[in-house]
Amino acid sequence: MSADLTSARATPPRVPDEPGPVRFDVPRRGRGGRAVFAAARSAVARRRLQTLIVGVVVLLSAATAVLGVGLLVASHGPFDTAFADAAGSHVTATVSKDVPADQVAATGRAAGVAAAAGPYDVVTTSLSGVMGPQGMKVVVAGRGEQNGPVDRITLSDGTWLTGPGQIVLTRRTAGPMMAPGSEVTVGGVKLRVAGIGASVTGTAEAWVWPTQGDVLTGEDAARQMLYRFTGPGDDTALRAALTTATAALPAGSVTGATTYLTVRQALNRSISAIAPFVVAFAILGIVLSVLITVNVVNGAVVSGFRTIGILKTLGFTPGQVVAVYLAQVLVPAMVGAALGVGLGAVLAVPLLAQTDDAYGIPGDGAGVPLWVSGLVLVAAPVLVALAALGPATRAGRLAANQAISVGRAPRTGRGFRARRALTASRLPRPVALGLGMPLARPSRAVATLVALLLGAVTLVFSSGLSASMTEVNTAFTRTDAVHVEAQVMIAGGFGPVMARPGGGPIEPPDPAVVAAAAAALPGTAHATLLREAEIRVTGIGQEVNLHGYTGDASWNGYRLASGRWYSGTGEVVVSSYFLRQTGYQVGDRLTLPGGHVVAITGEVIDGSDRYTVIGDTSLVTDPMMARVEIALTPGTDAAQYTKALQARFPEENSGVYVEDRAVGEDGETMLIIQSLIATLTLLLSVVAALGVLNTVVLTTRERIHEIGVLKSLGMTPRQVRVMVVTSMVGLGLLAGVVAVPLGIALHHAVIPIMSEAASTALPRSAMEVYQPGVLVLLGGAGIVLAILGALLPAGWAARTRVATALRAE
Repeated sequence: MSADLTSARATPPRVPDEPGPVRFDVPRRGRGGRAVFAAARSAVARRRLQTLIVGVVVLLSAATAVLGVGLLVASHGPFDTAFADAAGSHVTATVSKDVPADQVAATGRAAGVAAAAGPYDVVTTSLSGVMGPQGMKVVVAGRGEQNGPVDRITLSDGTWLTGPGQIVLTRRTAGPMMAPGSEVTVGGVKLRVAGIGASVTGTAEAWVWPTQGDVLTGEDAARQMLYRFTGPGDDTALRAALTTATAALPAGSVTGATTYLTVRQALNRSISAIAPFVVAFAILGIVLSVLITVNVVNGAVVSGFRTIGILKTLGFTPGQVVAVYLAQVLVPAMVGAALGVGLGAVLAVPLLAQTDDAYGIPGDGAGVPLWVSGLVLVAAPVLVALAALGPATRAGRLAANQAISVGRAPRTGRGFRARRALTASRLPRPVALGLGMPLARPSRAVATLVALLLGAVTLVFSSGLSASMTEVNTAFTRTDAVHVEAQVMIAGGFGPVMARPGGGPIEPPDPAVVAAAAAALPGTAHATLLREAEIRVTGIGQEVNLHGYTGDASWNGYRLASGRWYSGTGEVVVSSYFLRQTGYQVGDRLTLPGGHVVAITGEVIDGSDRYTVIGDTSLVTDPMMARVEIALTPGTDAAQYTKALQARFPEENSGVYVEDRAVGEDGETMLIIQSLIATLTLLLSVVAALGVLNTVVLTTRERIHEIGVLKSLGMTPRQVRVMVVTSMVGLGLLAGVVAVPLGIALHHAVIPIMSEAASTALPRSAMEVYQPGVLVLLGGAGIVLAILGALLPAGWAARTRVATALRAE
């Protein structure tokens, strides 16, 4: 029978990418490059599946790399450029008004100070004419020069100050309606807006002429010094340098300081938080692409021994053989890299758009820098070429007679004992044969195992990451505790009270009345009144959002990262963002406007980019907004409850707006993160499955004659399909088991980095997201990827006719 089978080997079977008759030009003098090109083009055309796999893998890997590197650059690049152009202030210090100006100015000549500006008189005062009759509190600095040695002011509209009676506002302070020539009232003094400008480090929100004494006075008046140091270093080093520079000043005279690193982190908070996990995905994708490329070229070498022999017989040198194999992977790699760079740039648009106007300085808008795209466009094919160089060199070293005589089938000695033991076991014969197939090519099996492992790690990591983001969003929004919220307008608060259509202005009810009505409504478990105000705290450059609760508010869902909830009027809790940006710690004392001193007793997790202080309602002396936070009893329909409370206070007449907080609380950034996680997970899962597909195709091609023998002995197409799929299941199971601890470790490493980048603590529940049942399912991720990658070639093998398979070599 074997003799008949041997004589029947005339025409190769019709399986994917089976090499057919090939025509090569003989490389003559001056025609070597043309012959290499012709051979490579022929190989690309014949090996369509492998060509497609390389192209798609590089495409997806390049896309994740562009996204990851682009986000890393965007998280610091625009600010760093603007900071350098404007000679931004490394440290902005607030000094007591009692210290003489010349003594403060002398600190600018201290050791380690590269440049200094000031002192400028500054005051926190009210500005009206921008937002309603009461306006808002702003930091106003008295400054004569626009472009000093530190912190040059960039104008986007109008001109700089020429004397008293004028003011320059930031775009954020001016709002959309304010323009040069308008009038505003600052501290009771009317001034004309000369221009709209910006300080890259936010040293002030408005500037007046230094002699504008009627504005630059009051109990909140102070002096401001701007420093650039010779060796800035990190935040700790900057504060140490400031301490050295101001050592000659009276003790306690430096009442506050803000470093440029704090400002940079605040501006790039969202993108900085996203970048770490995108980079993790990008690294996984790059490693996967290298592994799969090695596997593809190795398979091409093994399955093309006869072709290599023919090439060498025709006169191809070892270098030309290597060039043929490199060219057949470089062509799809370059196409895939070009498409991947474009895809990555498109995916980055909604993320990088968050940096638009972040610095108040005109720019070209957000986008992936051209050098990033160019780097990935070059690096991706180079990595593929380096991955292919080893197996291609192996092909080049083969002697012509050796290559022709070796054939394509693997040597029977590899894994023979283990395969024989499997077939002798009680396992079904197709399963036993399938489990033994990878043993014939150990190196290929290892590469496929690693590809499956990385794919499974991606699934474990992304599953935990998505669950963590859900927990973080719940902690930020508090939707698990506060189910309904009623917003109550306050006359003179955030803007003027709207007028009724065709009638007079709305007269909002007393917020306490709304709170009492909510408490009396059936279905209410808790209801408490919250009054909000924006205040200025000495030494803190940004407004502080003060929340004052009436009664016990410990039920309202704030997660404590450290310390305890406040008790009484002399204690407050503050947000993690507040502590990280200002340098305060739990246990410190905070002086609020009016000289009210409170102790910080706890750190709460808050998703806003505001400095938040939470305490008793008596701390809020000038509320600008009021809300009633409501928790419902189990079983109460939030939508019906919302309608019932809104009916008590019709919005068009009362200005009260009641909302179900479970609706629309995900937030744009959180939605972007969740969508990005899902997209990147899908991309890398496809890459891993393609790696399996490539391996099974190569193995099936090599063993097609053996499959034909098995079918002639009675193996059904279904059993062939089971055998081929099972050949990857064992590797998938091993990959899944190993991937679970690795994925959890990656999750536990990345989440804290994201937390620090976002300047907030995270709830413990954000780390403890892996449940035993979920881990069991995730352990099967490798099996799922293995089956998905093996299904198509298993179907091809099952459909191959016996006669066609037996003709294979």
